[in-house]
Amino acid sequence: MSLYDTIRRFKLLSGLEDAELSRYSDLCKEAFDEIKSSVKVNAESLDSGKLLRLSYTAGALAFYKYCLYTSINEPASFDAGEVRVTKSNNKAEVARTLFENEYRGVSDLLKDRGFYFGRIKA
Repeated sequence: MSLYDTIRRFKLLSGLEDAELSRYSDLCKEAFDEIKSSVKVNAESLDSGKLLRLSYTAGALAFYKYCLYTSINEPASFDAGEVRVTKSNNKAEVARTLFENEYRGVSDLLKDRGFYFGRIKA
């Protein structure tokens, strides 16, 4: 996995310029670490294509988190005289769907999340 490739994917998805991109480097690093910690095999044993797919998944996760954070500060609507502008707030939903699709693409490389199998004693 490569943090550089994660940031590159995030930049592509977000459309941010290099000057703005530096503000979100910690977000990219956080997403990178989250995906890297979920890999169920030793990363050195994976071929470069699989490592790139994991990095791109981390970039999609960073973009999803970016959309969530930025949607907090964006007004849903505003008035200018008699004109009312209402923004659709589905950017985060689209980003979530994008991340989930990327995640499914590498699910064979990642630990299961959200499933627990246990035994109940009587």
